[in-house]
Amino acid sequence: MSIIDELIENLVERNTIKLNGAFTITLVNGGLSVRGQVLSTLHDRKKTKDILNLKAPVAAEVRIGDIVIPVPQIK
Repeated sequence: MSIIDELIENLVERNTIKLNGAFTITLVNGGLSVRGQVLSTLHDRKKTKDILNLKAPVAAEVRIGDIVIPVPQIK
């Protein structure tokens, strides 16, 4: 097993991740906008202490191109 495999295995087996946060989803012209904040905590179950606390802003905009629906000819 490689060092990377062992590291990932230890991270997955020993740690838990808690996620909290709030998002606002807004419809905009041609798509939608997502804004908010994510609060994340990485907790070591073996040592029973928090390893990492992360507070990250989220700002994303998704645009959808024109959708063309062909209509059959009516005769």
